[in-house]
Amino acid sequence: MTPLTHPTGSDLMQLAPELILTGAGVLILLVDAFLPGLKRLATPLALAAIALAAVLAWFGVPVGVSFGGLLESTGITAILGLAILLAAFLCVLASHGYLRREEIFGGEYHALLLWCTVGLLLMTRATELLTIFLSLELLSVCLYSLAGYHRRLTVATEGALKYFLMGAFVSAFALLGIVFVFGQAGTTRVAELTAMLESGVEIDPLLTLGILALVAAFGFKMSLVPFHAWSPDTYQGAPTPFVAFLSVAPKVASAVVLIRLLSLVLPGPTGARWSALVALLAVLAMVVGNLLALVQQDIKRMLAYSGIAHMGYLLIPLVALDESSWWPVVVYLLAYTLMNAGAFVIIALLYARAGEQHLISELSGWGYRFPLLGICLTICMLSLGGIPPTLGFLGKYLVFTHAIEHDLLWLAVVGVGTALIGVFYYLRVVYTLYMKAEVRAPEGLLIDSWGRVAAVIATVGVLILGMWPGRLLDWIGRAIASSF
Repeated sequence: MTPLTHPTGSDLMQLAPELILTGAGVLILLVDAFLPGLKRLATPLALAAIALAAVLAWFGVPVGVSFGGLLESTGITAILGLAILLAAFLCVLASHGYLRREEIFGGEYHALLLWCTVGLLLMTRATELLTIFLSLELLSVCLYSLAGYHRRLTVATEGALKYFLMGAFVSAFALLGIVFVFGQAGTTRVAELTAMLESGVEIDPLLTLGILALVAAFGFKMSLVPFHAWSPDTYQGAPTPFVAFLSVAPKVASAVVLIRLLSLVLPGPTGARWSALVALLAVLAMVVGNLLALVQQDIKRMLAYSGIAHMGYLLIPLVALDESSWWPVVVYLLAYTLMNAGAFVIIALLYARAGEQHLISELSGWGYRFPLLGICLTICMLSLGGIPPTLGFLGKYLVFTHAIEHDLLWLAVVGVGTALIGVFYYLRVVYTLYMKAEVRAPEGLLIDSWGRVAAVIATVGVLILGMWPGRLLDWIGRAIASSF
């Protein structure tokens, strides 16, 4: 490995996407500060930076390790990095009209979003626990600021404060876990920990406790039960286009870290206990998330609780973790990114009263008043419910099939049963759009072309990739094969 103190050109090339995003964030802030008349360029500059970073992430980043083994680039990290960049792209598109409507347009919003994306990309590729922690802190600080960006709203401040307090507590958990791991193993590199545990060394209780603390920390970022309490209030108060990013991108990166952690302990002598713990977390998330979503009248809170359930489905392949687990995980994360971000993008366009309740009943009859957005929201809801021929159906199919193939039929049955509950409240939104009489006329909406493009991108992706998944699966298959 290259010494950490002497980075090579290849090392810097591996950081090209992150450097582009960081530089673009700085440039946007400078333009906002010294050329305020050009602040409207923040959106196209951010979009251009994200698009360039995506091209570099797929075509320009060499496969392998860099910076002395602190970062690695594989086909899997490239695909999931593209999912994070896609979420950021959709968020920026949808944010333009929202920020103008609320009169809070500023370059710091775009800069914070780009820097948050940098932290997420680094977290997906980090192979050392302190590097993961630093990436976590970078993205967390940006997330806290963006959650309370609409500072005139009390609900936004309240949600951001809750998120910050719980997030700070979880960061302490993560750091304590790293201390325990280093104290018992003498290293914080995942590869060295894997080699040590595979050699048959007895696992010390403090090492187990350290890994457990790290699992809890990233379970918080994934909104797993019992670490989920922050998400409904934060989603309620944060700018809705930002929630399109918050609800998916951190979960993609956290899932990668969680798999790295579980791959340390599941093959060992205590693997059965860890599998049972992951299964318990999955069942709790699926049951609690769906039942609480079922009784929500606010569509943002409904999607917050349904997001908890979706992370429960995502955990099912991790109960019997092996190389084949990456198939359902990657497909499900891609599907979740498109359908959940798409749903929040459309909600940002259809609800003008930021900070107030986003009641499902207010959508009554709007499927006819806004036909394009109505169709897009319908497809996203069907995909979230796992109804064919959408990409959400393919994701759930692969998850449940993986469970059955690994003798976890009971877990697949629980997943299917709870998914049926989800179908009810997703179809309730579709029913309200088309089968109920209009209860209020739209007021103060700003449905701009930027937001429409974001909604169409998400919807077309969900539908086309669900109907013709062959090339997507071949692409994912090649990426997974090149990673092992």
